[in-house]
Amino acid sequence: MFSKKRFTWITLLGFVLLVLLGLSPEVIAADRVNLTLFASPLGSDAHNFSHALGDIINKNHPYLRVSVMETMGSNDNVKSMADLSPDKVKTHVALAIDGVLSAALRGAGPFKKIGPITGWRVLCTLYTANPHFMTLNPNIKDPKKDLVGKRIGLLPKGHGLEKDALFYLDQCWGILDKVKIINMPTEMAKDALLDGTVDVICSGGMFFTPTEFKTSPFNEAVLASRDKVYFIGIDKEDYEAGMAKEPLAARTWAPVKANAVKPGYPHRDWGILRVGMTWWAWENMDDKVAYEFVKTTAENTEKFKDYFAAGKAASLDTFTANDWSPKRYHPGALKFYQEKGITPQGKH
Repeated sequence: MFSKKRFTWITLLGFVLLVLLGLSPEVIAADRVNLTLFASPLGSDAHNFSHALGDIINKNHPYLRVSVMETMGSNDNVKSMADLSPDKVKTHVALAIDGVLSAALRGAGPFKKIGPITGWRVLCTLYTANPHFMTLNPNIKDPKKDLVGKRIGLLPKGHGLEKDALFYLDQCWGILDKVKIINMPTEMAKDALLDGTVDVICSGGMFFTPTEFKTSPFNEAVLASRDKVYFIGIDKEDYEAGMAKEPLAARTWAPVKANAVKPGYPHRDWGILRVGMTWWAWENMDDKVAYEFVKTTAENTEKFKDYFAAGKAASLDTFTANDWSPKRYHPGALKFYQEKGITPQGKH
């Protein structure tokens, strides 16, 4: 039998080894929390952010462990979260574009049959999708006048960017019935603009600051192939007019300075929609888990750029860059924001 003295020495040695491995007494005692993150389709910016987020939390938190699942996107994520069994709802996080979350909240669009889904709570927004239009025609300067009669290539019906483009054309500019819409995949839209089949296409983007943002890969190909490509954004007055007609839309606005992407693009100070890409959980996720998830993400935003170039879009400034009021945030997330002196400014 071990003597009491030998047992004490073995226990002390084990404790020292655990400390040398970087495990504190609190961590030793803590139960590991395994989280599943519903992400997005392979190859998208959302996919890149999701996998970077999972890896960053796994490497920088003592007991949270995240497994990332590739999915079909926002609609699929909301429906999958709604189908979780009671024992799973506390350990799942999902990504969704704010417009889809707004539709879920109202039981609109793809959620009409299901009805309103209200039990979700915001954790953080790491970046925003930023739709605008691009053209090779230098004479399109005032979209309300100069787009009339033009052929506009939009993404397939139902795509998030297609809906945002229609918001520009219909609610903001009132010219939807005065343009010719042609729905097509992004690769085809790029080619159609370059060969003159269409006059204008919808462009995706990622906002960093008013003086810098990046366009989507297909749009970058357009910028690289022509010396003169023209940005078509939205002035704040037109945005506000559109929001007055669609007050439940989860969209915000931000200024974009001239030359933010490259010299001449945009050619003047303009504006752009910001549509939040938001990580959320069910309201009954443990407050401590939600707090640790947000805190760890916030403390490591600088690491996202090490995974891919657009990762630099992540910063604490983006965490509440959405249309959600404090009541839509998870209490655990709100605790972190309160500690940082941050109050979400969204309306819904």
